[in-house]
Parts: sequence; structure tokens; C-alpha cells
Amino acid sequence: MANIIDTSVGELTHRLPTTIIPSHYQLYIDVSQLEQYIFQGVVEIDIHINEIVNKIILNSIDLNITKIEYQQNDSVSLISDDSFEFDEEYEQVTIKFAQSINPGNGRLHIEFNGIINDQLHGFYRTKDNNQIGACTQFEPGYARRAFPCFDEPSFKAKFTISIRAPKHLTTLSNMSIKSQRNDEDHTCIYEFDTTPIMSTYLVAYVIGAYDYVETHDSNNVQIRVYTPVGKKERGLFALHTTAKILPFYAEYFGIKYPLSKVDMIAIADFGSGAMENWGLITFHETYLLVDSHNTAQETKQEVAVIVAHELAHQWFGNLVTMEWWNDLWLNEDNFATWIQFLAVDHIYPEYDIWTQFLSDTLATCMIPDALHNSHPIEMPIKKLSEINEIFDDITYEKGSSVIRFLHAYIGDEAFRNGLANYLAEYAYKNTITENLWSHLSQASKRPHLSDILSTWTKQMGYPLLNIKQEQKGNNRLLTIEHTRFLADGTIDNNSKWKIPISICTKSNPNESVHQLYMNGEKEQEFLLEKVSETDWIKLNLFR
Repeated sequence: MANIIDTSVGELTHRLPTTIIPSHYQLYIDVSQLEQYIFQGVVEIDIHINEIVNKIILNSIDLNITKIEYQQNDSVSLISDDSFEFDEEYEQVTIKFAQSINPGNGRLHIEFNGIINDQLHGFYRTKDNNQIGACTQFEPGYARRAFPCFDEPSFKAKFTISIRAPKHLTTLSNMSIKSQRNDEDHTCIYEFDTTPIMSTYLVAYVIGAYDYVETHDSNNVQIRVYTPVGKKERGLFALHTTAKILPFYAEYFGIKYPLSKVDMIAIADFGSGAMENWGLITFHETYLLVDSHNTAQETKQEVAVIVAHELAHQWFGNLVTMEWWNDLWLNEDNFATWIQFLAVDHIYPEYDIWTQFLSDTLATCMIPDALHNSHPIEMPIKKLSEINEIFDDITYEKGSSVIRFLHAYIGDEAFRNGLANYLAEYAYKNTITENLWSHLSQASKRPHLSDILSTWTKQMGYPLLNIKQEQKGNNRLLTIEHTRFLADGTIDNNSKWKIPISICTKSNPNESVHQLYMNGEKEQEFLLEKVSETDWIKLNLFR
């Protein structure tokens, strides 16, 4: 299948040039001065240069870079202090060379130091029961605050991480510990296995005092839930939920979980609900820990849903990643929000979770989307500061409702096949929304799928259908008009949608017996054959 290219990339401001591509980071972080909130670091980045250049641009902010070397063809160049400059507005550092660098492979060696901040992003400090710790939060563009890097999702690379930390604390990263050795001053150096190819925003490491509970799923993936000291029994519900959901996703996606372990950790100071770092998922304590004696059922259910959400990202987001943040709506929380309900319904059917989806998710987004100042699901993003501006009920709830509508429209078998083919083709790569639509169109044999979906994702609002019916012998004539629903009652004649409509009848109440399609015209007529006068009809039974 032909790959679709995102032509909007060239229009974005201050993106990193694609003339230099990283392939591997050797990252060393020294947090032996944790109590002083200071860290030291060294990163060696293997890069490939595609054309002759005289400078290298990468991301870095709030770091003190003390040394830069560049090695190519056994020749090492030391970069003087006046040969690199910072652009604080765009959070970039430019390394200038006296002579041009030829195409080929090279290695950047950068030494730096920084402050373990109190901003809940980048590499930041935590505190629980007077025990100081540290944690990372790199999405969307905060890895650059912890180490110099090519901090855009399309610059995927492998990471080999080593951390020097106080030996009495737990030290974790994306991968399992490969080796550890005691060092001076009551510290230990941990070397972790090399990660798969992934984006910088998924890199993670945590240092602190934790207990954990452990199990393995049916595919022998090691699962651990890390909790505050003395509270490890509160991690059991999330542990058992994960052990059921991981195999479900592996079967549904047609790809086994790509790593040998998944750690989930409750962070005392965490700025959001959870973060899907590959192999090391971080959570606010509220969304991971369950007290079997005191936690309300509603909270327990919320933990299951959020765990399912973050685990879905291990495939949809981590294995296959958006090219740029324009497609964040699909990667970040719309697909994951939809499939979290599918997973929870599978393992906890007693929750009746899809009924709650209608009241808690679909209904929630319809309120702001009925206003004139609403916005489309898909929004152009030219700089990172715009990302948080679009995280709202429309981005999350409406987006996942569109995925639910899509699944119902093409059917589960076609949806699964298209999704599995999409993940297989773009595993360890970057992609855009249209590539997913293309795979789902092919699997469902509905070539117009992208045209339908764009009317729902690229314009604001939603349609109100006005239906008139007239009996014609043993047939029923429907006249359907659609207009945008606005809360203030005003009329919008400009917005038009392409709308698949399924119909069940009194004679066949549990299945769709008629499939209609509104092609964007404001009003259309449809003749339903063999619908008697005594039959009632219902539109969109499963949506």
C-alpha cells in the first residue's frame, strides 16, 4: 500500500531540519546529588547526515552544556563555546562548524548539567513522606529539558540509558536492568537494555522509594506495579487488570506486546492522569492505587479504564507514532479512549461500560460542540505551545465517539483487520491519520471512508437529522434533512456532513436491515422496501 505523505510539514515553523537523522542515543544521567536537585549528564548521539551541512540543530532548553565533540571517520572535533548558540524561543541549540561536514555517519558527544525542577515536566522532583525522588514527563516536548536531543516524534531512535543514583532508592527506566554495579558515595550505576526505536517523548526514568507487586501475563510479559512504600497491596487491582488486558490487546491488534516487561508506577507528584512511556507507565496515585476495603466502585472502575487506556498506547502511539502533533487527536486519546472501553467491557462486563460511554463521553462533548466557538477535532499545530490548548472535551470525547461510530459502520472484523494491517506496516515508524483511514477503507471495501470521516473531524459541530416519513404501500419513504445543531437555536446552512445511517425495524429489532448514506446534500429521500405500516423504524441502533 502506498504511503501517504503529510504535505503540511513544510508549512510548520521552526521544525528541526531532516538533513540529520539520529539513530541511537547513549544516555548517562547522574543523580547522585538528588537531594540538591542537581543532575549531570552525557549523551552520545549516533547520527546520519544526508547532505553537506555546516551546522547541526537540535533541541535543548534549561540545560548547561559544558562540552560538545563531533566524531566522523575517526576524526574528533571539539566544538568551542562560541561555536554553539541557543535559541530560547524555539528551544534549540545550533552547533556551528568551521568546515562543512560531508554526508555519512557521525557521533555527537555532549556533556551537560541541569536542575531537577519543580515544574512537573521534564526531569522533575517528587516527594512522598519526606523521601525525595525524581521523575520524567517528556510529552509533548520536554525531553529537551533533560538532555539535548532531536525532540520531535518523527526522529525515532534507540536509547541505551545508564543512571547513577542513590543505591537505597529504586531506579527504573523503559527497559529492564541489564547490569548494575556499586559506586562510591552510596550510589549505584544501572545500565538498562537498549530500547526499540521510539520517539524522545516516550523516554522515561524514575528514582524514588517504592514497593511493588509482580505477575506475568499469559504471554510471559513481566508486569510490576510500583506503589509508595507500605502500600503495595493497593497495586493488586491494577496488576490483575493489566495481566488480562495485555493479552486481549495482543490478540486484537495481531501483535504481541513488544517489550519483555511493563512497569506501572504511582507518582506522588504528577501533573496529569497518566503517561504511556514505553515500558514504564507513570500514573497519578489516584488513578493506579485501589484500597480493597475503602475505594469506591466508581474509582475502581476509573482505574481499570485508565490502565486500559495507557496500555493501548503501547501499540497505538508507541509502536506506531504520529508524524507530527497534528495527528495527536487520533494517537493520543481518541483511539485509546475508544478501545479502553472495549477492553474493560471484555474483562469486566458487569460494569456495563458502553452505557456509561454514552452518558459520560458522547453527551459530554455534545455540549461544547453545540456552541459557535467550538473547534474541529483535527487542528493544525505549528508549535508545541498550541498542543495543550486543544486538549478538551471535543478532542477527547468527540474524537473517541467518531471512532466508535466508525467501528459500528464498518463492523468489528473489518476494523480489526484494517487496524492489524496498519500496525504491521507502520510498526516502529511514523504515520498520519490518512494512512489509517486507507487501511480501514481497504479492509472494509469502502473507498469513500476518508471523505466521510473528514466531515466529522475537520469541521466543528454535529448534525441534527429531521425525518419525515410517508407510507407507500408496503414501502416507507423517508425524507431526511440535516442541519448543524446549535444550542442557541440559530441556523447554520454552511456545514454539511456525510452520514451513514443504519435502520432496524419492529420486525428485525436487533439488526440493521437498511443501510442509507447521506452524501453531503442537505436533504435526501430514501425508499425503504418491505416496511409495513405497522412497523416502527429506528435509526442507528448501534451508534
